[in-house]
Amino acid sequence: MRAVRNLLGWIVWALLVAGATLAIGVIWFPQLPVRQPLAFNHAKHKKMACVVCHRGVETGAWATIPDMNTCLNCHAAPPVKDATAIAIWSAAAMAKHIAWQRINRIPDHVYFSHRRHVDLARLDCASCHGDMADRTTPPAHPLTRISMNNCLDCHRQQSASTDCARCHK
Repeated sequence: MRAVRNLLGWIVWALLVAGATLAIGVIWFPQLPVRQPLAFNHAKHKKMACVVCHRGVETGAWATIPDMNTCLNCHAAPPVKDATAIAIWSAAAMAKHIAWQRINRIPDHVYFSHRRHVDLARLDCASCHGDMADRTTPPAHPLTRISMNNCLDCHRQQSASTDCARCHK
């Protein structure tokens, strides 16, 4: 009986340590750096509106990450120079898919509509995504942290609703 109690004590202690470690890790290291397959240069494309490549921004809940067909509409030849990037471009062109990695995530319990923010509220993309226009390489982390506090601050500044049920499912 005493051995069982000792074992339970160690298990509870181990769970507490694991939980505390996980909590601290999430706070200190919220997201690992993301590496994109191609070093997309937003600065070279800044004369184009975001909606040219990120379809759905003005019409739907979600904006798209560009697929290879979007790139091939303008680039018949690879717009990259080094051999590795050309190989990645060529493989993506054949597959009609670029394996872009998402850097912005919204929790499943939150309802968000790009259309509502971009088309109706007339917010600039940089409001939530940071200034991508002058970037010559993709960011490894979101430039602006998308969090409840940041969203509420913006809603208050814009005199938009802060009713919980508007955003939370």
